[in-house]
Amino acid sequence: MRLLAGVLLLASTLTGSTDPTAVVEGWKTSPVYVDPTQRSLVSDEDAAELAERVSGHDPAIRIAVVPAAVLNDGSGNNNAAARKYVDMLVDAQRADGIYLVVFGGAMSWGSAVGVDTPIAEILTDELNKHSRSDPAGMLNGVLDRLDVPKASKGTPGWLWPLLIVLVVLVAGGLGLRWWKSRPGKDSGPALYRPSYDVLPDEVDTVEERRAAAREDVTRFGEELDAADVRLDGVENAADVQAAMDAYADAGRVVDGEPDDDELREVRATVEYGRWRLACAQAKVAGTPAPARRAPCFFDPGHGTSVTDWMYTPPGGRPREVPVCAACRDRLSGGAR
Repeated sequence: MRLLAGVLLLASTLTGSTDPTAVVEGWKTSPVYVDPTQRSLVSDEDAAELAERVSGHDPAIRIAVVPAAVLNDGSGNNNAAARKYVDMLVDAQRADGIYLVVFGGAMSWGSAVGVDTPIAEILTDELNKHSRSDPAGMLNGVLDRLDVPKASKGTPGWLWPLLIVLVVLVAGGLGLRWWKSRPGKDSGPALYRPSYDVLPDEVDTVEERRAAAREDVTRFGEELDAADVRLDGVENAADVQAAMDAYADAGRVVDGEPDDDELREVRATVEYGRWRLACAQAKVAGTPAPARRAPCFFDPGHGTSVTDWMYTPPGGRPREVPVCAACRDRLSGGAR
């Protein structure tokens, strides 16, 4: 089925070729063909927008903008010449679909081939809404009536410098944030900190940390000697033995040349030994055994935690974290 609609806008007495070969060749690369002489009427930008709208559409839509001179076929009838030219395009293309042809500033013609679309009515209505100098607006109006989605607008040229500046600022801000938060000697896994108070510069080197660890193990041994825990039962003996084993294990490590990973293990071993010693003492005294606590969440160097505290990290969710006595007092407002 072929529905044809033609609207005469301006009579033309120009002469020209009616060979549709160039149009059909152009449609092989884009569904919108604009003759080089007609780019002042339909710009490359308008043609690209129209092509983006109709590409892949079902049924296929093909658009051509050709000189009005092709209407002068010697018949003196522009309607007949337009019909004949569009028929030649359809025959050369050999495909169903909607054909929209603009003949310069003279007239426009539409053809629906194998498609049940009232192209005559749609084209006539849109031609009445647009001037002869606005074929791109008319064609977009026809596509709107055919429910063809609009093309996405490209970024205006003036906006590119602003976008570049914005990207540079964002990248700079992220880079500065990374620089400030990059791992340093005091971040990541905590370096060995003894159970007794030291100044930060007293454990700056691995040798100083080894010396602090040896002192820590020695002090734990002295605590074991001073405790003099009675072995009143099997459970009590197990706690005492575990404390002594922890002391021996830590001692073997500090007698060598441990690295920071091994020194952190020494601290964990000593803390475990102290906890087992405290359990043995609690059983002798008839009091509940102390809970084994994790290191302080905010700084493992603060030592073993004494309680759990609800904490909401920036951008995170509330959760319980182990805190030492000092951090507990600070969070509760008891210390400044």
